[in-house]
Amino acid sequence: MIKLNINIKNNNITVKPNNSHLPALTGVRFLAIFHIFLHHLWAIYTYHSGKTDETQGLLIGLKDAPDFLMVFMSNGWVSTSLFFLLSGFILAHLYWGKDNQLSIAKSKFWALRFVRIYPIHLVVLLILIVLKLPDYLNDNTPLEWLVPSAVANALLLQAWLPDFIPVWSWPTWTISVMIFLYLIMPFLIKLLSRLSHKQQILTLLAMPFVSIVPSCIYAYMLFSGVPWSMSMEIFFANFPLFWVPYFVAGLLMSRVFSLNKSHPIANRVSVIKKFAWGDLAFLVVIIISFIPNIEQPWLFFIKQGFLMPLYIVFLRDLARGRGLMAKVFSVPSLTFLGETGFAIFIWQSVVMTAAFISLIYFPEIGPYQVWLCIVLVIAISIPSTYLFEKPLAKFLRKRYIDKPTN
Repeated sequence: MIKLNINIKNNNITVKPNNSHLPALTGVRFLAIFHIFLHHLWAIYTYHSGKTDETQGLLIGLKDAPDFLMVFMSNGWVSTSLFFLLSGFILAHLYWGKDNQLSIAKSKFWALRFVRIYPIHLVVLLILIVLKLPDYLNDNTPLEWLVPSAVANALLLQAWLPDFIPVWSWPTWTISVMIFLYLIMPFLIKLLSRLSHKQQILTLLAMPFVSIVPSCIYAYMLFSGVPWSMSMEIFFANFPLFWVPYFVAGLLMSRVFSLNKSHPIANRVSVIKKFAWGDLAFLVVIIISFIPNIEQPWLFFIKQGFLMPLYIVFLRDLARGRGLMAKVFSVPSLTFLGETGFAIFIWQSVVMTAAFISLIYFPEIGPYQVWLCIVLVIAISIPSTYLFEKPLAKFLRKRYIDKPTN
């Protein structure tokens, strides 16, 4: 938890951080990931409930949900954009050093990232294989498809192979993209460090336009009569290279707005105002989240382009502690849950698979499944994070990464 020196003067609150933790960003990470989880529940209900005898009653509690809530859940993709921008900014805040290089060795940076993700990911994937393999075999899904898709998922390479994404753990395509971004981050920092401050500003301004290039290609294909397919949409939505602009924008934010922990300006006293431009940007995002029936390719133009400037303004003020949302997202309970973000991404496939299986034995729980899924994913993610992932990562770091060399 961040420690603050607080002084109240002329109805303003001045805050000076004593460490590098940014609680509002941790809090908003939980809300973004939770929104994505709700989107996945909406997708399961919309595309699977009642489609076969086995899925009668699946998440049926959403049938009576208010229309505005269903729209909000259906637009959970707005939070995916926030996740990648936020990830780039936080990593730059922590690791972009004073000398314009990664503050630790590349090998150590990669090792720290991987030990935090891969162990729990492999455990969960094994559980999913046990749960889902019998159904795949009953449906005569060929092993020459199941085995390579499982290997790709185990290595977190599935985002590069769109047809493999839905097979075992759909939500972890995001983690697959993040692994790629971790790998290239040291080289991105080295490249971006060669730019002057003015060039960094111009590059940041250019990122929304670079980001919509895939959307322009996708729109051209649709309007020129290329038949739509799920594989094509998954490719343009999930391919790792297409998320690099968001990540680069997050990296650049730390320098353009002097928000890097090693930068002298980052240690100056900031002022928490009652309202900031970031609050207005967040309000626009919320409004977008409640717009019904946003169709392709316009959805991609919003997700990959229009949202980026809004999120840049929003995260800048959160990092500086400005505005109402900075106060809301700094609530200790949200920062506590924010640490469970990766666990929620990784465990939600198990929870959603359990929703399918539970109908076979307990069909009467259908109306309560939505609440059970929400409670279960949080109930699992908290001990997974604090009792397994973090202690194991700490042990591996102490045993192998920080081990002194002779």
